[in-house]
Amino acid sequence: MTVLSEKKKLIPILISVCLTFFMVGVAELTGERELIFPEITAIAIGALAAPAQVWSTDRKRLFILIMSAAVTGMAIVRFVPLPTVLQIPIGLAAVMGLIIISHTSFLPAISACVLPIMLGTRSPYYLLSVGVMTALILLAQKLLEKAGLREKREFIPEKPDAALIKLRAVQAATASVLFAIPVLIGQPFFAAPPLIVAFCELTTPECKLTKRLPETSITIAIAAFMGCSSRLLLCEIFGLPMAVAAALTCCAILFGAKSSGLYFPPCGAVATLPFLIAPEMLLKFPFEVTAGFLCFLLVILLSLRYPAKHGTVVHNS
Repeated sequence: MTVLSEKKKLIPILISVCLTFFMVGVAELTGERELIFPEITAIAIGALAAPAQVWSTDRKRLFILIMSAAVTGMAIVRFVPLPTVLQIPIGLAAVMGLIIISHTSFLPAISACVLPIMLGTRSPYYLLSVGVMTALILLAQKLLEKAGLREKREFIPEKPDAALIKLRAVQAATASVLFAIPVLIGQPFFAAPPLIVAFCELTTPECKLTKRLPETSITIAIAAFMGCSSRLLLCEIFGLPMAVAAALTCCAILFGAKSSGLYFPPCGAVATLPFLIAPEMLLKFPFEVTAGFLCFLLVILLSLRYPAKHGTVVHNS
């Protein structure tokens, strides 16, 4: 009975791996790299692999929010003729506003907005990928809940009070400053979009992972090195399709999360992002991401204090 129960727990992981294989495979076959949306692996961790959804949201709000964020990011690229270093704060302010008015805590929407700005994405294939892949994950989640293979989390709307608005404003402002330096020196992956999501997750008062910061840091580093080494070894050296390497990476990340009980969605996006970037960037990507996350972590440990819902102060140390 226990063995059967354990096998059932592997179904969400299998679905997530298949979706990653499908997404990267289609991108590889069509030559449209914009079809690769790294945050899908993060959503798979939070919405499928974790025992219960890690964000306070329902399926309808999650889909509308992530699509709105993606459209906002692309609109800024197209219609705001400013340098990237100035576009990012605009994007962060806009997406934080969207998160607040959605009454959710779905922070991966940040990456959906910032990623196209950072990469200068103009292709409608990006929006297509975000919409289709998110819809497939949410459909899988619904089916798993109906089958009793996942716990359904009750959606409790986030109250957009002064404390929450201040929290999001401080997070956006701090992330903008930390993002500006890497962009100005031409090394944007020191502040890759999943790291901004991770920073905002960890500086939210309710986040329990502030008690596991060393493990979280190690997991981010492992995810970055795993994604890059998988692509370098399997694709660049052995010539296997990227879809295979991405699926194996996704599988390893999800099994690692299941084994450790550390379901930290940004790790999934960090592991998948190497399949989107240029091959010549693979060797330095994991070092930049790890160093960048440690910089974000340093800001947290220096006790940036954020007001919680009831006006209390949170010490992330």
